[in-house]
Amino acid sequence: MKDNKGFSLVEIVIILAIISVLVGAMFYSFTLMTGQYARECANNLSTALDKEKNYALTRSASVDCYMEIIKDGKSYVARYYVPENAIADGTDSKGDGADWLFAEEYKIGKSQVNLTYKIGGGSEITIDDDTSVKFVYNRISGAMKAIVESDASEPPAAGGLRRGSIPPASDSSVHTLNGDKVVITLLNGRKYEIELYTATGKHVLSRVD
Repeated sequence: MKDNKGFSLVEIVIILAIISVLVGAMFYSFTLMTGQYARECANNLSTALDKEKNYALTRSASVDCYMEIIKDGKSYVARYYVPENAIADGTDSKGDGADWLFAEEYKIGKSQVNLTYKIGGGSEITIDDDTSVKFVYNRISGAMKAIVESDASEPPAAGGLRRGSIPPASDSSVHTLNGDKVVITLLNGRKYEIELYTATGKHVLSRVD
């Protein structure tokens, strides 16, 4: 009994480190099992799409506004771009970019979620760190008229407005939508799908499994 001096500080630190690792692994397994990240991302993206359609109907002038989705570090974000003024014509009228201005940014979800989309019967396209996807909405009807794929764009200037551009630069690919259905898939433990009915701009969110 006289030799029992208890735990040393090093031993306590090691034990606490082991407990932290185990708790972290349990938390990750729980979120993966319940699909929490996928569910949050799907719900937030659904809200973002509704918001963009509302922007198209209320804040567009003479050109259509758009929403850009990128994977920014540890999360996915949606960036909204609206016409600069009521006479915006969608061209580089001032020689400094275009007539669209960055309006705001909205966090969608964590980067652990696998986010893909498919146009009609085409193949799935993954949104990753090097990809920017723009959803262009018609200012009159609220329909989704095009999807633009390009290299990931630079973040907006700190505290200020940033010009975007449509038509895109030469490193981009434009998919003009003629009523094609677009399916966005979000996967992390569980799978969710957002079906976009582009002719009306409406969408339906559902859990697949």
